[in-house]
Amino acid sequence: MSISKDFSEVKQQPILQSDWTSFGATRSKFINEFADETLKKHIAHPALPESLLLLKQQFTEIQIGSEYFFQAMNFLCQGKESTIKENELKSISFHVLLSGFLLMRRAVNSGSTCMPWTELRTQISKMLINSGFSEKFFSHENWKNWLLTISSNGEQSKHQSTEQPVIIENNSLLYFDKFWKREIQLMSLLSNRLNMNLNIIERPVIENVLKNVLEVNPVLFRGKPLVLAEEQKEAVLQAITSPLSIVTGGPGTGKTSVALTILRVHKMLGLAERPALVAPTGRAANRMSESVINGLNSIKDLNKLKHDTELLKFAADAKTLHRLLGYHPNRHSFRHHEYDPLEHDLLIIDEGSMIDQELMVRLLRASNSKLPYLLPVQRIVILGDSQQLPSVGNGAVLMELTEDSGQSGADSYENPVPVVKLVKNYRQKISDTAGRNILGVASIVNEMGINPCPELLFEAESPDSEAILRLKSLEDAVMENVMFLNQENNFNQLKDFGQWWYDKFFKDEKFIQLAQKGYSFEVPESIENDLDYLFNYLKRFRILTATQVFSTGAKALNKIIRDLWLMENEANLLNSEHFPGEPVIVTENNYRLRLFNGDQGIFLNCLNSETKKLELKAVFEVEGKVKTFYGHQLHHLQPAYATTVHKSQGSEFDHLALILPELSIDPKIGKPETGRMQHIMSREMLYTALTRAKKSVLILGKKAVLETAAVNKEKRYSGLRSLIRSKKHN
Repeated sequence: MSISKDFSEVKQQPILQSDWTSFGATRSKFINEFADETLKKHIAHPALPESLLLLKQQFTEIQIGSEYFFQAMNFLCQGKESTIKENELKSISFHVLLSGFLLMRRAVNSGSTCMPWTELRTQISKMLINSGFSEKFFSHENWKNWLLTISSNGEQSKHQSTEQPVIIENNSLLYFDKFWKREIQLMSLLSNRLNMNLNIIERPVIENVLKNVLEVNPVLFRGKPLVLAEEQKEAVLQAITSPLSIVTGGPGTGKTSVALTILRVHKMLGLAERPALVAPTGRAANRMSESVINGLNSIKDLNKLKHDTELLKFAADAKTLHRLLGYHPNRHSFRHHEYDPLEHDLLIIDEGSMIDQELMVRLLRASNSKLPYLLPVQRIVILGDSQQLPSVGNGAVLMELTEDSGQSGADSYENPVPVVKLVKNYRQKISDTAGRNILGVASIVNEMGINPCPELLFEAESPDSEAILRLKSLEDAVMENVMFLNQENNFNQLKDFGQWWYDKFFKDEKFIQLAQKGYSFEVPESIENDLDYLFNYLKRFRILTATQVFSTGAKALNKIIRDLWLMENEANLLNSEHFPGEPVIVTENNYRLRLFNGDQGIFLNCLNSETKKLELKAVFEVEGKVKTFYGHQLHHLQPAYATTVHKSQGSEFDHLALILPELSIDPKIGKPETGRMQHIMSREMLYTALTRAKKSVLILGKKAVLETAAVNKEKRYSGLRSLIRSKKHN
């Protein structure tokens, strides 16, 4: 067999179930190009060898469709000098190669950068046994050698050429070539950054400035001067003394207060002449901007403080990482790199858990000037919660750089990146029983990794722990707790929930009145209060789902709530697919309009200053200003009654409902089938959803799904930690 190109480069879009047209075309290509006449007769109609049919069925069950399956077969046969014979398709070697490639492809599509050989071997073994092979014929080490001798020039040989292989190994981790190169590049960039020489500032100087910021001209928190704990002060000091530092902690642990203090101290020390506030999403960037601006505006006599006043304009210009790096969506390229570097001296990046490996590489490259007349970015501070959902793209950079190795003795290592972990919560007052309950349940979810006992969700381990309140009906919901209603989440139940949710939140008289008014933007000040009320009201509550699709997805829930609004408010859709009062969310970045994935707005009747007629337009807060857009300008828009947990990252709500996916029944065994659900429900998703709420969380679904999610840690394989460990040992 021979290979013409890296399988990792084939069809980079997400794995989808292929229809029969696509399947037929792909299978026909395989038959016509690679099968001999005898084999064509066997597979031209329904049938591949039985073992391959069984293998194909297994991959279908784990969301790898027919098109991917035959693409892999084509790939393994490309460049073969003679046609492939039926007995070759039946061989264990072909099954191993096919299974190995597809399993690694699935891991990559799920966010991993590699796979441990032991895990890959176990999965291949299981698939081969289910395909009819006897375990006595297995030779696992041969399997690895087969995979490793497939080289990028299409040659499969015992004699390795000097060319890079399609699959390579490092420390028992198997990579597709491009992910290995990217991981090596990331490690190199991290090392270069950590070895940068910074101007030394004496500690007493830093402490004097910190004292001035905290005591002389303090930010006010709940009407009182902001007080930083020792761990928070340590984070400020690390940000000054290290070219790269990380501050991690759960919700309410004071990450924003630390970020604001870092910004102010750096400015007073002359280290932030060109700072930038950055986040992976537009919503997270806006939230960071608002928090910093509100903090600065709370300072007494701010207009007399030159340094702090100057920071206001930088805070108002908070941006996404893609915007910072000059992303060109049509070319999938970035403007900034080491030879066209960023001209900032300080980067403060929020929601670091959402940064994938590729984006981290781009960021470090753009921060590392190789121009003799321009210094690199001197300091980068990353804030985030490593317990939240990892990035959509490949890698889990924040987790790899913040979590302990879990090793001892000779295998232990010291993380080279300075990390300060914030633990104490400052958000909830002692009297805030609801907030403490949410954080208590979130803490129990986190501990499932150490003690996987999901029953603790309902039975608190100690008097200080909080447990989920079980409901018998929706009417029992108290909206100041974490509550759970055990139900199937079928259509009728979700419709009943939709009606209950609508009655609870969308019958606010003032909201309805303001949503149906006409607005003139010629005098923005005259409508500022109304718009603030509308935007702030919609930020109070949200429905969260695991996916966009399926009966329990965001699209289905949005339709239920939307139909109720249309019915009860007699909204007119004659001239538009949208209506006044409809909350919407942007689902893809629009750089031309400066709208970003996750930005939220509302449709309102807006007065056209020329025609003096009302026109339905979407109203957004963009970079601190209110902007309006016609519906036809926004191609990637959907209602925002419900959003996915992924899209909720960087947002906070008073009240939220989490809709769990349905738990299907396996007809063969008559028991719940958790395999298909596990890839979308995880401990990280549950934790992220819980920590978006400040007052109440209502969870709807089967108890088995909730418990499975609590103990199902998302498997995302990466070798970055292994590289760090090996570097420290070398």
